[in-house]
Amino acid sequence: MYKHWRTCLLIAGIWATTAQANEVQITPSLEMHYQTAGSGPITLLLVPGWTMSGEVYERQLAHYRHSENYTVYAIDPIGQGHSSKPVNGYSYTQRGKDLEAFVDKLKLKNIVLAGWSYGSLDVLSYVQQYGASKLKGLVIIDGPPKAVGDDNTKEWVWYSRSDADGSRQSYTMGALDNRLKFTTDFVKWMLESPTDKAVKHFVDISLQTSDTVAALTNESGAYADYTATLSELNGHLPLLFVARDEWKTTTQTWATAHAPDAKIVAMGKHLMFWEKADAFNAELDTFLKDQVH
Repeated sequence: MYKHWRTCLLIAGIWATTAQANEVQITPSLEMHYQTAGSGPITLLLVPGWTMSGEVYERQLAHYRHSENYTVYAIDPIGQGHSSKPVNGYSYTQRGKDLEAFVDKLKLKNIVLAGWSYGSLDVLSYVQQYGASKLKGLVIIDGPPKAVGDDNTKEWVWYSRSDADGSRQSYTMGALDNRLKFTTDFVKWMLESPTDKAVKHFVDISLQTSDTVAALTNESGAYADYTATLSELNGHLPLLFVARDEWKTTTQTWATAHAPDAKIVAMGKHLMFWEKADAFNAELDTFLKDQVH
C-alpha cells in the first residue's frame, strides 16, 4: 500500500513537529503524497486549497502530533505539492473520486473531513458522490460550496457570473501570464501579516503546482456547485464553518438560509488556521470534543 516512508521535519517560526510523510497509489497515474500525525480513533482528513499542499496544515499536524484521540492526515491533491502531476484528472468530480480512493486504500473511518478554500469543493464533491456514511463531521475553512454567483460582493462565492471585477480572469490569466508576481500578490492577500519569510514559504508551496494546472483548476472550480450537497448535511452531520473576518456576515447569511445548525467562527484572513493556529486549533478541539461522537 505504501510506496515508502520517510520522516518530514516541518518548521514554521517557533513551530516544529515530526510528521510521517507517505505516498499511496490512487490511480495508475496518481501517487498521492500525505502526512500524518497522532494515533487516535477519530480521523481528521485535511484538504488544502488552490495550488497548495498539505504542508499548509503544518501547525495542525504539530498540534495533534501526540494525540491519542485523533489521527490527522494532510494530503497533497493531484498536481499539487509532492503528488503526481499527470496531464489529466483535474475536474472536481475526479478530485472527489481521488478522496474516496484515498479513504478506501487507507481504510479510514470515523472521518472528520476538512477543506480549505477551493478544497471545500474537493470535500463536497466527495460527499455528493459517496455520501456521508463514513463521516463524523465536516469542516469548511473559508471556502463556499460554489465559486460563482450573481454578485460576489453579496453572496458567499468567489466570483460574479459577469466577472465585473475581473477577479476570475485575474486568477486564471495571472497563473498563466506572470505566475510569480501573481502568486506573491495572492499570498500577501491571504496573510494578515505578510512577512517576507511567510510570503516566501507559501509562494514556494504554490509554485509546486504548474501554471497550467493552476489555471485549469481555477476555471474548473468555477463550474462546481455543491450548494445542495452542503445544505442537505444540515441536521445530519456536525458542521463547522471557519471564515475570515471580512466574510463573517456573508458566511453567516448563507448558513442561516441553508445550514442553520452549523457552527460559525470568524477570525483573521484566509490563512487564519496558520497565522492564528492557537485560536483555530482551540475552536477545532472544541468542535471535535463537543459535536463529534
